[in-house]
Amino acid sequence: MKTLVVYAHLLAACISIGILLIQDLSLAKSRGKALSASAIKELTKSAEIMFVALVVLWLTGLALVLLGYLENPQQYLMNEKLWAKFTVVSVLTLNGIALHYFSFPRVTSRRGLLDLPTFEQILVTITGAISSTSWLFACYLGIARPWNYTVDYNFVMFIYAGLLISTIIVAGNVLRMMRAPEPPLLTEKVQLHTVRKME
Repeated sequence: MKTLVVYAHLLAACISIGILLIQDLSLAKSRGKALSASAIKELTKSAEIMFVALVVLWLTGLALVLLGYLENPQQYLMNEKLWAKFTVVSVLTLNGIALHYFSFPRVTSRRGLLDLPTFEQILVTITGAISSTSWLFACYLGIARPWNYTVDYNFVMFIYAGLLISTIIVAGNVLRMMRAPEPPLLTEKVQLHTVRKME
């Protein structure tokens, strides 16, 4: 029973991470412009799958905690890494709600990300950074067995906070590069040079 629960937990995590990375790459390639109808449809489908995967992660995660507690009721809940993981997954879940109700409608709007007000662009970028960092770090905590009963809650959350800040800074730089005007194509440069010579 426990092996099957662990397998379902890992499978849901792998599916979520795979979809997350594909989504991030697709959105980065769009450079903040309005998405096509097919891209929006694909993004919507991916979001639905990730929602199901998140539900499975919660159910299997709680089941694993229950099984672990039944096996070792005196020590299992003393593992501070476990509570740190619950905190990260809770942040991930709350951020997922923000993504669904705030960021997703704006990313898929006809205006595109870069035509949104600056404040909304920043919030969309931050929610995306929190999502990527939280998913990846939660998965890391799932396999970080050497941290069981050896690290305290504050240590794990300090690392998580550092990763969040770093990712948000990187995401902000990506947004800034998206805002920068694209360099003219070679043909445009040649045409501009020809016009200037004629003048």
